[in-house]
Amino acid sequence: MTRSLVIDACCTLNLLATRREVELARACDLELIISDRAHREALFLHAPPDEDGVRTRVPASTERLRAAGLLQLRALDSPLLLGAFVKCAARLRDEDASCVALAGVLGLPLLTDDAKERRVALELFPELELVSTLSVLHDAVRGWPDDELLRLAADLRWGGNFAPPRRDPLSSWYAALLERAGVLGS
Repeated sequence: MTRSLVIDACCTLNLLATRREVELARACDLELIISDRAHREALFLHAPPDEDGVRTRVPASTERLRAAGLLQLRALDSPLLLGAFVKCAARLRDEDASCVALAGVLGLPLLTDDAKERRVALELFPELELVSTLSVLHDAVRGWPDDELLRLAADLRWGGNFAPPRRDPLSSWYAALLERAGVLGS
């Protein structure tokens, strides 16, 4: 059964950084929804460090997810959504506020790793289910070969600039993957 959820810009970039975004979304049977405001923010990933330790930005695109029918852009196109957005925007950046408003009004889980966004979302919408990048990955990669898992973790670390989050229960799982991939602490 397909599970719809709202995804913020940072988590979108995290999925794109893996270079396996379509496969991950399909493995979890996800239909992702992002606000048009947040989508405009998901523009760049990071390259791994070069020999001098310099990292450059590279363009990101949600085209593959959208073409596969796994990502929908949604405008804040109703009075209810706009009202929720105004309340959220008083406490969050507009891009984040738009995702919280969508999830809260539509009654869908919110995929975000941002601590402030998570806190505000639960204060404004106490029934909201929160999902993390690592929970999606953990569910999606069961049974994957070790070399693919390590490559995915390294791609996420570098491309998404995604270090193990302190408060995520799956942080130690991800840190262990990064250590085995040789990129922990980098």
